[in-house]
Amino acid sequence: MAPLIIISGPSGSGKTTVVAQMLAAAALPLRRAVTATTRPPRVGEVPERDYHFWTREQFEREIANGGLLEYALVHERD
Repeated sequence: MAPLIIISGPSGSGKTTVVAQMLAAAALPLRRAVTATTRPPRVGEVPERDYHFWTREQFEREIANGGLLEYALVHERD
């Protein structure tokens, strides 16, 4: 089994940049997990590559069905 590396930080802190540099320079066969979000894509982000861009309803359905290993409510939206 390969190691699990978690990069954590607040929005806009550069996590994506750090991960991209790690993937480019790693001697190990690392892969990036694609996570889900209910926020809209930012400029340049590609659905299913950068994130799974879900509606709030899709996200709540996955939670109810036990489809997520973990999740967090970070920003409350209407």
